[in-house]
Amino acid sequence: MARRKRAVVGAGVPVSGQDLSGPGVAAAVGSGSTPTASWLFLGRDGRLTAYCSVPEGIARWTESEPGSTRWIGPELFPVDDWTGYAVFSQGSDGYVYFAGMRYREGAMGGREIVFATQFQTGRPLSGWHVLGNPFRGEDDGTASERLGHPFVAADGSGALHVFIHCLGHSVRTRRRDPGGNWESWAGMDNRWVRTPLVAVPTSTGSIQALATYSKGVVHWARDASDKAFRLLGRPAQPAVELTHTGLETGPGSVTFYWRHPADGQVVAYRAQADGSNAPAVLTSLGGAAGEGPVGAVRASINGYDCTVLVQRGAHGAPEVAAYPTEGEVYGTWWAPVGEACVGWPAVQVDGMGRVVLATIRPDGALWVTRQDMLDPGLAFEAWREVG
Repeated sequence: MARRKRAVVGAGVPVSGQDLSGPGVAAAVGSGSTPTASWLFLGRDGRLTAYCSVPEGIARWTESEPGSTRWIGPELFPVDDWTGYAVFSQGSDGYVYFAGMRYREGAMGGREIVFATQFQTGRPLSGWHVLGNPFRGEDDGTASERLGHPFVAADGSGALHVFIHCLGHSVRTRRRDPGGNWESWAGMDNRWVRTPLVAVPTSTGSIQALATYSKGVVHWARDASDKAFRLLGRPAQPAVELTHTGLETGPGSVTFYWRHPADGQVVAYRAQADGSNAPAVLTSLGGAAGEGPVGAVRASINGYDCTVLVQRGAHGAPEVAAYPTEGEVYGTWWAPVGEACVGWPAVQVDGMGRVVLATIRPDGALWVTRQDMLDPGLAFEAWREVG
């Protein structure tokens, strides 16, 4: 991928003076500015889009056609006073939401939350909207270390939820109703939450969220009819911070994944959010050689509903595993695929129904590989550099 000096702003007009070089992208990803493995999304028109936080704003690559080997990008969407961090999330309507922070004098920790929306694949982002900082006035002089990063998720009704935590204070959330009206910030208690939340909307309209604290994890849920998130529990399950992610694995059922601090193995956790007394499922899925959060997606493999996981494994190269969805009891086997990458590899199903893996290489280039549909199992074609 050639180095580019092209950026896209508001109306999508190329401008000069922005350096979105490959090494710049790689440095941003390698420094942890893309903290989750959820950065590859399928649009309603069948095209994939990959996103990355960079010091100037958001970088984006977009398939030119569904399943095409030609991609457009990287394009840069600059953000004024950007802190260099964003979380990406997609709603059931196909919209992609971006939540991040910008520097703001007078705000707690010197930062305030901003968010934007991409309504159509390949189109410019909306303007950045300011949500402020719910911990304003509570700064005890350590806010820059205690204040977390936001997470954004859209539920099935079209409502948008933004979460932020501050260690020693609480977790807080703000909801925008389907009509576009913002409610006030609401507390979710649990003042000792140490990491940003991961929130997973479900097809039943509910939403589940999970974060870590010093003795385990904290699990919340909000049904479609609820006005607030309710605490489901604080299971004393050790978890490596910043490795948790989640996936809807059945109607209203969410499986969360994180790494166990003893050996780094991936753990799958699923608790009932409907008030039943069914015991929670906690299973080790191997992958001890890996690091960071796993990417997760459901896909049809040989006609079976399977969950596909990808991690940054031994020697920094991606590894993939698959098993029947919610069938963790059958175990997993992690297979290396590809060369060393920076950040966390992502997984998605493309517009042709194929599993796609994506990584950013040390030179800042985006590489993808797709499922080989001629193979009866889960095999992949050769990796390709996009462009």
